[in-house]
Amino acid sequence: MVTPALRLRGELRCFTCARYLGDFESHPSTHGRADIHLVTPEFGELPAHAVQSDRGLSCSVCGGRAVAEYVDAA
Repeated sequence: MVTPALRLRGELRCFTCARYLGDFESHPSTHGRADIHLVTPEFGELPAHAVQSDRGLSCSVCGGRAVAEYVDAA
């Protein structure tokens, strides 16, 4: 019996300023816990968006940590 791959999809928000930073998708059962893909919006980059840094994802406006606010598992 094959276990289907877990897919997580959700929204990112800045922990400091609460701005919406975009959506993400992850496949932890296939690629590991650190697997996070930012989903590019159809209409272009958001004014405030998540930026990859050596500390993880952060806000492009204030530099605060990006956190998952809503997560849907499929």
